[in-house]
Amino acid sequence: MSPIYDSTEHHERDIFLTEICESGDVLRRTAGRLREQRRALHEVRHRLAGRRLILTGMGSSADAVTGLASVLGRSGRESTVINTAELLHFRLASLTDQHGVIIVSQSGHSVEAVKLMNALTKDRAIPVVVVTNMADSPLADAADFAITLGAGVEVGPSSKTYVATMLVMQVLAELLACDDEVETVLARAGHRADVAANALAAWIGDAEGVGGRLADWIEKAQSLFVVGRGVGVTAAELNALVLKESAHVPAQSMDAAEFRHGPLELAAPGLAVALICVEPSVAALDARLRTDLLSRGAAVMTIGIDACRTDDLPIDYVLPGSEPLIDAGLIALPLLLAAWAEASRRSETPGAFSVGAKVTTCE
Repeated sequence: MSPIYDSTEHHERDIFLTEICESGDVLRRTAGRLREQRRALHEVRHRLAGRRLILTGMGSSADAVTGLASVLGRSGRESTVINTAELLHFRLASLTDQHGVIIVSQSGHSVEAVKLMNALTKDRAIPVVVVTNMADSPLADAADFAITLGAGVEVGPSSKTYVATMLVMQVLAELLACDDEVETVLARAGHRADVAANALAAWIGDAEGVGGRLADWIEKAQSLFVVGRGVGVTAAELNALVLKESAHVPAQSMDAAEFRHGPLELAAPGLAVALICVEPSVAALDARLRTDLLSRGAAVMTIGIDACRTDDLPIDYVLPGSEPLIDAGLIALPLLLAAWAEASRRSETPGAFSVGAKVTTCE
């Protein structure tokens, strides 16, 4: 096991850590990029009004649309999340001219998304909106409307582009389920991006320390789960994905409610559970799960917003909180930093892909 992390040590920030630490600045850039796309956002609202929404993506993009569906649903707007491979190969025939499709693909080149777009372009009665970081990509070129992040180049696992995507998801949730003017929504997004960037400053300023301490905690465990409820599932899935692909930690993600339906039997010494707490309405349920896990000897780390914190639910890594989808973006930072720290202990090039690639171009 690696020695307990000393945050006073100096570490030059490699590309993976640098990209994570750019998240605050990227939020501001994405808010500015959205303002430049106000006309397209007007059209997106108009074209998707009254339609049955299909939300799709793969990897971290699938995580993002899962959170979007949760927020749309609590606002009364129905949507269905289908991962892009499932939609492409098995469910495409279920789409009608009453549907609208939102594809999220940070690269705009993911193989399943490109094939899906090719299939959908045969029937332009179904409007397609793409959210991507790459304005010059097959998906952006073929979409009815392409909303771009403006996050800049990202070569490591999804970090700053994930945070930027979640800001866009919040904007889309408000445009598709509320009546506020587009300009009002964008003004709020700009303010929230600035507040969120400031909130991340403490974690980013101590990035090596935060990541190292959490990596130490992970290394003590025999198995690791990352769980959450509501939009917390989005962050849990993203964190488990990046821990696997960057640090080769076999972390499992799960809805915290689903965790009670069987996996709770794993509660014992050697199990570590990172509990994402971003939904105040179910904070009491998070607190009960934490208590039950601790009573069986499992280790629990809580990462969440201040509104979830109670005497029964102390939050180990806490942010003030904003809006659900923005919170789901920001709250991923501590475990992203842990993924970097663990990867840096195992490799001289943390964040590099050795088997697959950042962009999946082969099914």
